[in-house]
Order: sequence, then structure tokens, then C-alpha cells
Amino acid sequence: MTELTLFQFFQKPPLGLHFNLDYIRSDFFDSIPKIYEPGAIVSRQGDSNTRVFIVASGWSCISRHLSDGSRQIIDTPLKGDMLGFPSFDSGGINALVAVSEVALYEIPGQTFRSVVDQNAALGAVFSRIAARQHAVTVERLTSVCRRSAIERTAHYLLELGERVESSTTPIHGYECPLTQHDLADVLGLTQIHVNRTLRELRERDLVSFRAGAVEFLNRSKLVKLAGFDKTYLQYNWPTALRKGAGPRQSQPAMRPADR
Repeated sequence: MTELTLFQFFQKPPLGLHFNLDYIRSDFFDSIPKIYEPGAIVSRQGDSNTRVFIVASGWSCISRHLSDGSRQIIDTPLKGDMLGFPSFDSGGINALVAVSEVALYEIPGQTFRSVVDQNAALGAVFSRIAARQHAVTVERLTSVCRRSAIERTAHYLLELGERVESSTTPIHGYECPLTQHDLADVLGLTQIHVNRTLRELRERDLVSFRAGAVEFLNRSKLVKLAGFDKTYLQYNWPTALRKGAGPRQSQPAMRPADR
């Protein structure tokens, strides 16, 4: 698990950003992640939450539990994702649970609001992270409502591959701690239907998901089947914030926002 400060974490993939610390309070970027064991409940549905989370490593799930005991997994956040905003008048509507051992930077809501208010560039970063996660939610809704079982399963496995991999080099597979029960709750399918769908994808030599590992057997055909376009997963950072974009003194956006 990572022991990087938040400042160091922001400089590395998948974010790869530069900040001028002269204009950002040190207690924000000096924080280190808190470790949660597999199965740990970070935040219960209905709890009043005053924290913002940034995933340093590991797998977790955001879910909504219904009165009949069923569950819908909204997302499975990965490295670099930002989770939730502080609740003010009522409790949170979703639960956050660790799937594997997960490391989370926990930022007090008041600190988060203060830093974002005082630094326009940092506000732009968090707005882009939130926009990317909104795009992920839109794709998930599209899958559940309009894509067939095999299309939505293929799409989700491809998306996870892109989110797990921090470089631009396509990967052949990745470790995935999600169970078929978890996949069913993500995709809006029964566990039996997920099992049959995964078997069909494997028999068609497209992708294999066994023993906690996803292996792409024919990625190009899988992309075509799912209609997968990864552009919705791009951050599109401002040039001034990209690592190696130029000298820091040329980044006027790093100064506090005018009040």
C-alpha cells in the first residue's frame, strides 16, 4: 500500500499533476492515506459524512441498499477517484465498503471547501475528477438500461482495464477481486446470468474472468462487441497543471482565486 503524501500522490499516474505549494495550505497536501481491511465499512448508508475521500490504492464499492435486501453497486472506485462530498442536512444515500485492502486519503469537508475556495487550479482538478466520474455513471446507466447482458459485461470489464492501468500501453489483463455476485449488482443482472455471460465470452475467445483475474483474449473484438470508447475516461487536465508542462512561475492559475 502507498505511503505517499497527497502531494506526492498527485504527481504520479494516473493524475500526474504539478502544484505550487506556496498557495495551498500544507495540512491538505501533507496528509497520508488511511488503510481499511477487506470488508470494512468506510461509510454506512444514511451516515452523516463530513469527509471527502481520494483513493490511493485498492478496490472499494459504492452501493445503495434497498428495503427488500437487494443492492445496486453504483461504482467500484479505483486509484485517483474522488468519493463523495460532505453531507450537510441529511445522511448519505450510499454506502462505501472496502472490497480489497484499500488506502484512502480522508480530507475533512471544511478543509476541502476552504482549499478549493482559495485555489482556482485545485478547484479545476476536482471538477474534472468529478466530471469523469459522472461520465462513468452515465455509461453505467446506459449499460443497465440499453445494452444487452453480454455487451454491458464486456463494456464493464474493458472500463475496469482502462481504469486499473495508469500508462497508455494496452494491457492483456488485470487482477480483479470482484465476485460474480458483485458483478451482478454492478450490471443489474442475476448471478446466474453473469455466470452464463462470462462463460459465453470465454467460449467466444474474447475475455476470461477466473480466479480473480481478467484476461483479454481478443481485445479488439471485445471492444467492437461492447461499442467501447474510452474517451469518457480521460481527465483532460489544463496544460498548466500537467507534469512537465513548464516552469511553475508560468502558472498564474496556481494563485488563490480572487475573492
